[in-house]
Amino acid sequence: MAKALRKVLEEHNLQLSHSACLEIVARQLGFANWQVLSAVCEHEKQLAVIVFVEHGRQQEAAAFYRSAFNASHMGTHEDSNVLYAIDLDLGGIKITVSGANPRREAEPHRGGPFFPKANGAVNSIFSLTVADAEKTLQQAIAAGGTIRNRLEISDERKRVASFFDPFGHVWALTETQRVKISPRELDELRAAELARIREARCITPAPEPAGHNL
Repeated sequence: MAKALRKVLEEHNLQLSHSACLEIVARQLGFANWQVLSAVCEHEKQLAVIVFVEHGRQQEAAAFYRSAFNASHMGTHEDSNVLYAIDLDLGGIKITVSGANPRREAEPHRGGPFFPKANGAVNSIFSLTVADAEKTLQQAIAAGGTIRNRLEISDERKRVASFFDPFGHVWALTETQRVKISPRELDELRAAELARIREARCITPAPEPAGHNL
């Protein structure tokens, strides 16, 4: 940014040192001086996610995330012309799809990381906030995902759902906006959903104890 400022000034026959331009940039961004801005930037924290899949399925996984979440391709990583990871941008978050090291898979004492061997055989869930949970869930299922929890309304009155991607990872969806619904309507929806689940599983509710009317 300081270089760009110097270039603009030079176009107008104005000369300022690089350090002076740095000070101007810092003050325009609301900092006391360049040293303060530099210190803040050095301590800035950023989180990136690495999703491990079975080695050889990286392109398949990247294609799924592009279809399910409209993720965009950022780049690839290769070693001796062998693809081992793909970088994606998912809503401003960098996600790297990496193939699990076959040697570590064959020798667990090396400590992984390993790819999931079954749906949900993981120790973390990817939580994604979206504008339309139903649409995102439909996209994910159409791309090859499997429903884990159907679309429902949470205690916070937001539509939520979850699914397994084709590689065993769990994705939880939460809608941005709250649903306009009364507590009574929410209870009725949940009762209806519970009845549906019981019917699907052929579960008969246990009889209430005699005299119990609460």
